[in-house]
Amino acid sequence: MRKPLLLTAAALTLGVFNSPAYAADHALVTEQQAVEAALAELGVEVLGVRFDEPDTQWDVFIKLGDNAYEVEVDAASGKIVAAEQESLAEVQAELSGDLSHEGVAGDVD
Repeated sequence: MRKPLLLTAAALTLGVFNSPAYAADHALVTEQQAVEAALAELGVEVLGVRFDEPDTQWDVFIKLGDNAYEVEVDAASGKIVAAEQESLAEVQAELSGDLSHEGVAGDVD
């Protein structure tokens, strides 16, 4: 019974399970690739991001299933200012520059 414990201790001491040693021998995914994989697993697609200068915030447009959302992130603090469901057509219009969210009938932000 002591052999597996000793082998594990020896492996840890020698760095067999050490991630830098592993990373040197194998290509690792990037942070961005890990985020994309996680979002894809949940079915979330990032449609686009734009900087809303008047409000000093990032507008992140996502699609989850058949629904589209705009998530507003304060550029100074990183906190979520608002999140609202929007039509896919409205999101596409905002991202293309054909539509500004300010003053659009039915848009609450």
